Amino acid sequence: MKRFSIRLLSIILISGLLIGCGAPSDTDNRRADVSFATSGQGGTFYVAGAGISSLVTTEVEGLTVTAEVTKGVVENVRLMASGETEMGFAYGSTAYNISRGLAEFVDQKYEGLRAVANIHDGALNFVTLEKYNIFTLDDLIGKKVSIGPKGSGSASVATEFLTSVGLFDKINIEYLSFDDSTSSLRDGHIDALVIGGTSPIPALIELEASHPMRMIPVDQARVNKFLTDYPYHVSYTVPVGVYTSVKTPLLTVGYSVIWVANEDVPEWVIYEMLKTMFSTSGREYLQNVQAAFREMSPGIDRFERIALPLHPGAIKYYKEAGIIK
Repeated sequence: MKRFSIRLLSIILISGLLIGCGAPSDTDNRRADVSFATSGQGGTFYVAGAGISSLVTTEVEGLTVTAEVTKGVVENVRLMASGETEMGFAYGSTAYNISRGLAEFVDQKYEGLRAVANIHDGALNFVTLEKYNIFTLDDLIGKKVSIGPKGSGSASVATEFLTSVGLFDKINIEYLSFDDSTSSLRDGHIDALVIGGTSPIPALIELEASHPMRMIPVDQARVNKFLTDYPYHVSYTVPVGVYTSVKTPLLTVGYSVIWVANEDVPEWVIYEMLKTMFSTSGREYLQNVQAAFREMSPGIDRFERIALPLHPGAIKYYKEAGIIK
């Protein structure tokens, strides 16, 4: 891991040399090497982080950003807490929990994380087939439902949701792999499945190519209950046309992938990165790297909900952009 370093060039102020020429600007003197924590090499977060690193290193003078291979979002925030990396990807849940010393971060509370931007959201999709008489979440009571393998993000968020709305103990839960979930649904061994991901999810496109599929909406009351219990999650609307079976916007719940940084990362680093990434050319570049960047946004509302302060560089950029006052 590269450790953070700021290298200021020495400025020699000799009045005779300054006659007839301008003094060096602050921009000329800025230098920073920054580590960006992602995921395993080849993982979607690593690809996204490599895209960010390439873009800003090329476009921002004096800044070098390196995408670091990690074990994922839990390790990412731990590396930031230990000072081994300066910024990286996290889930809303991991940022929320480490800031409070909860869940897997008991005795590891770290209050130095700062929010930068929301990268994208993932939807929790409740799926059945048209041939089954299942139209609402209540219709899942007594049915066999796979929520994904134990330890997966889908299973974790699904467990939180179903517990929050009082359905977990009323459903026959199975923990099948995503491939086994779709094949079991096709073969009639389960009645429905739950799968998380950024829309569209390839497994669902493949499923509905051979079997008429129905996606089950989440009613607003249950969305509200879930977000009250777990404020680090989000509501999500699956847009029309993402799947053939989605004829009208479909409300569900989901999770957020966010960009966080340590509070001591210089303001100008975050400001210049955001300015570059949110520019028209920056967005086009990142969307070519990974389609999920289409959803990149300031994410102010979700950061307020989980009480995660914005980084000063983010505050500066969002004020200039008229996003916050």
